[in-house]
Amino acid sequence: MKKIVFTLITVVLAAGSTFAQVDKALVEAQKKAILEAVKKSDDEVKKAPTKPRPWLNRAVAYLDLASFPDSTIALKDADASFKAIEFIAEAVKLDTKDGKKGSVAKEAEVLLTGREKAYGALMNMGVIKYQGKDYNSSLKYMSKASEISPKDTSAAMYTGVVAQLCQKDAEARKAYEHYLSIGGKDMAILYGLSQIYKTAKEEDKALALIDQGIAIYPGNKDLKNEKFNMLISFNRIDQAITQLRATLVADPKDAMSWLNLGLLFENKMSGVLDEVRKIQDKTVKITEAKRKIAAQKDQVDVYNDEVKRTKAKLKTTPPAKQGPIKAQITKLETTVAEQTKTLDGLKGDLTKAEAEVGDEAANKAKIEELSAKVAEFRKDLPGYYTKALEIDGNYYDALYQLGAYYFNEAVEIKKKVDNMDMDTYKKEGKVVEAAVTAKYEQALPYFEKGYKAKKEEDLKEVLKQIYRALKMDAKLAELDK
Repeated sequence: MKKIVFTLITVVLAAGSTFAQVDKALVEAQKKAILEAVKKSDDEVKKAPTKPRPWLNRAVAYLDLASFPDSTIALKDADASFKAIEFIAEAVKLDTKDGKKGSVAKEAEVLLTGREKAYGALMNMGVIKYQGKDYNSSLKYMSKASEISPKDTSAAMYTGVVAQLCQKDAEARKAYEHYLSIGGKDMAILYGLSQIYKTAKEEDKALALIDQGIAIYPGNKDLKNEKFNMLISFNRIDQAITQLRATLVADPKDAMSWLNLGLLFENKMSGVLDEVRKIQDKTVKITEAKRKIAAQKDQVDVYNDEVKRTKAKLKTTPPAKQGPIKAQITKLETTVAEQTKTLDGLKGDLTKAEAEVGDEAANKAKIEELSAKVAEFRKDLPGYYTKALEIDGNYYDALYQLGAYYFNEAVEIKKKVDNMDMDTYKKEGKVVEAAVTAKYEQALPYFEKGYKAKKEEDLKEVLKQIYRALKMDAKLAELDK
């Protein structure tokens, strides 16, 4: 929206500049003449309130007042332009008989057409109010100018801009849509309206408008980038990929597009990995439920055994001394009932988990299918970042992303080590740790070169982590200096 705001400021400055160049004495004379004309027209109407000509003269005088570029005069009556429109209506009414308009009525109506006096007066006051940062008042004048001159693109455009400054998106939207419908093509308006659609979650309209802008300004990279950003925010990843591929066909040396292509495929891969985790999590729930059931069953068995032991003790105890033992048995049986109830609840959790996980064979097949997709992504993914680096070897974002790609692989492999029991670790731990080390070593040169290009604190912490893992004490010490 900056482009439009500057346009409005330019209008104000241009008016001020022209005004300043006029001879000072002449300006003072004009001011005096305008104020005198207003007073004279008021008096004329008082003397002949039923005649149309005085009302027309009064309208012209008030429009001249509202049109004057010096705000100290124009603001003598900020509503002069609206009053003038009322005076025009009165002149037309008084000079219309049996549906036929006289010469004064026709002359009055001309003031409301196109860019005639009423339009100019309203726009002038709209700009003055804009300059004073009174955007709500500015909107009142701009929107009225657009209303009386519905085919004027300037009034429609400024109405939309000021409405948006007032955070009145509904009015801005209406004005922008009208602006485009009458042939407006300003890129900033296309962008501004697309943002309103975007906020309203009208995805197709927002994208269509950006496409319209691209068709008008095919060489504009900002519009193409905005479309890409919209596709990402709307989670239309495949469409974004298609757009980037088209961009790269036209310009294979576009390093940023290669980087973004890699990021999009990482996004897709993350989505697939999330699906795998969801299926695996359901299986984990079953395993956990079974573990809890086994532990609870052991607890119930312990209390049942205690009940049996205590009852056996009762048989060998004289009746007079059985009271405390019977009380103990009652307490133990209550505990058994409570523990059994808990066990039944856990069995219910298992049944629910088994229902959620579905068919085990189908899940296994789905995981294999998804894992194949991940493998396909992994095969191509580093190449997109490499392409960007072939174009610009010091491209920080590409260096960081490629390093992060290998680093994240190391993190995933390390999770396997962290989750191993001792027996498994003894058999497989060293091999898996070697794989972690290999991934760190792949990531390191990209991170080091990236840090050389840009001393980012986050990257510094990642480097420290790798140096510690690889026992590179000298480099760690150097980094801490």
